[in-house]
Amino acid sequence: MNSLSLLTGFVLICLTAAACADGQPAQKRTSRLQSLGEVKALEIKPRALKIRGWKTRNDTKVLFVRTTDLPMFDIHVSFAAGSARDGDRSGLAATTFSLLNEGVPGKDLSAVMATFDGLGAQWDMEIDHDRAMFSLRSLSDPAKRLPAISLLTQILSEPLLSEERLAPVKHELRAALSAEQAEAGYQALQRVKTLLAPDSPYSLPVYGTESGLSAVTRAHVEDFHRRYYAARHAQITLVGDLTVAQAQAISLQISDALPTPPDAFLASATASPSALQTGHLELAQQQQTHIVFAQTSVPRRHADHAALYAAGQILGGGSNNRLMNELRHKRGRVYDVYGANINWAGGAGLVTFTLQTGNSVSAGTAALVRDMLNEFLRDGPTTLELEHLKRRLANRNVLDSASNRQILARLVEINRYDLPLDLDYTVQQVLRLTVADVKNAMDRHLSADRWVSVTAGATVEQQPLPEPEAAPVSEADESMCRADTGFVAS
Repeated sequence: MNSLSLLTGFVLICLTAAACADGQPAQKRTSRLQSLGEVKALEIKPRALKIRGWKTRNDTKVLFVRTTDLPMFDIHVSFAAGSARDGDRSGLAATTFSLLNEGVPGKDLSAVMATFDGLGAQWDMEIDHDRAMFSLRSLSDPAKRLPAISLLTQILSEPLLSEERLAPVKHELRAALSAEQAEAGYQALQRVKTLLAPDSPYSLPVYGTESGLSAVTRAHVEDFHRRYYAARHAQITLVGDLTVAQAQAISLQISDALPTPPDAFLASATASPSALQTGHLELAQQQQTHIVFAQTSVPRRHADHAALYAAGQILGGGSNNRLMNELRHKRGRVYDVYGANINWAGGAGLVTFTLQTGNSVSAGTAALVRDMLNEFLRDGPTTLELEHLKRRLANRNVLDSASNRQILARLVEINRYDLPLDLDYTVQQVLRLTVADVKNAMDRHLSADRWVSVTAGATVEQQPLPEPEAAPVSEADESMCRADTGFVAS
């Protein structure tokens, strides 16, 4: 049957259903697709995948999950070497991190990348405020694995950190910093962080500042690498077609090659909100206004983290949250709403809600969002909202943890935040929550008078928000085209 026939058949089914309904108004339409009626709530069962963990003799923490479906493996190595360790030279961490990608003895960057390409390996790097992260995907065949791991080890332990490449790297960081600062959404979120933690490294960009980058020297970089790219500050995570003995050998090879400084000093960073709770960034060329609401929350390991994560998802996660329903589905004022829980070192977390809307209704939108956030803090979620969230997370849990790379991402999170050795730990926590759990956690940690908000856009004459337009759910449901009970999707 071709696509035209399928489309024609579907139209006829819809027209027939509508005609039957119009001809028999007294008969209640309760039919549904049989296949949908057979869908049951997913039960998350313990996996066969076993997480193994150990520490090397140099105190590097290692987690490993063996999978044998594909003849390859993924390794992720991270260090407590993010921009929160910059000290008084903002950009030092990013400069050191970038120089690690500029070559090793006997190989410049082009030769390094050519070697990885020749081995069929994929190399990636990322840095944030807390950690510098390096990942490698390689074939498990010893002929490919051994040279790939050797080069990775050399990059982490013996980078050139050359004076010759220092100026170009700082130039690239300045360009990246300028590109970030040209984005209205980035500026708004960065301003929120400045209001929430004005005296901490989290109020500064990861790539540093112009003055900080100018002050960084090669000697500073070498000292930073020796101090923070040490074995005791490293975490290694592996997933794939390796034996336990092979994974242990890889972790030892990397850990043994890393610097071993005499001290284990790590700079701390905590959030201490300022008195100012609102801000506006005037961006005259912007056609839309970016709006961010945030307040400090709890760190990832806190007992109430799951409840506050659930609250944030109900408010601003997925495509059917409270803010989306009101601002997009009913009023057509936004394209999307993003809710996030950001983890900061030093015993703090951050809950944020970001959106963008037309300049002419930005004030009304921001006021409505504030009212909705405070109403949610006052009343908490409904039972139906929490059940919908549980179903969504349970369904997504299956889809988001099938591949080695997805398993690796979960294992990295467990390693980073020292969570229980369970790939489904977070979703299991949420599935056990009650409405009272969520409401009590919000009462303990969030407050209506602690919201910090920032708008970034052009100041124009304000218009009132349109009234919401939405039919009741029952009417909308009854107006949808439904298949007859005898129709079974195939």
